[in-house]
Amino acid sequence: MYLCMCKSITDQQIRQAFEQGVRTIGDLSVRFGVGIECGKCLEDIRQFLDACAVSPASSAVTPPLSAVAAHSAQSAEATLPAPPEKPAPERAAWFAVDL
Repeated sequence: MYLCMCKSITDQQIRQAFEQGVRTIGDLSVRFGVGIECGKCLEDIRQFLDACAVSPASSAVTPPLSAVAAHSAQSAEATLPAPPEKPAPERAAWFAVDL
C-alpha cells in the first residue's frame, strides 16, 4: 500500500529501509523524499515506523489506513470535469527564443 502518494513510496519500501537501519522520518526523507511535497503522509509513516520497531522483522506490519489512501479511493470515484465549451484559438506560428 502506498504511504506517500507524492513520491510513490510503499509500506514495503519503508519496511525494507527500516531493516537497513532507517529509524526516523528524516532518514526516510533523505532516502525517498517523503514529506517534502504535501506532508500528509508523515503521521502515517511515523505510525508505520513505530509498528516496525515493535514487531519482529519476520512478521508483517499492516500499514495504517490513512487519509491519503482514503483520498485516493475517493478521487478514483470522482469524475473528470467537462472540457471547455470553446476550444483555444489556433495559432499561425509558435516561436522559440533562445535566451
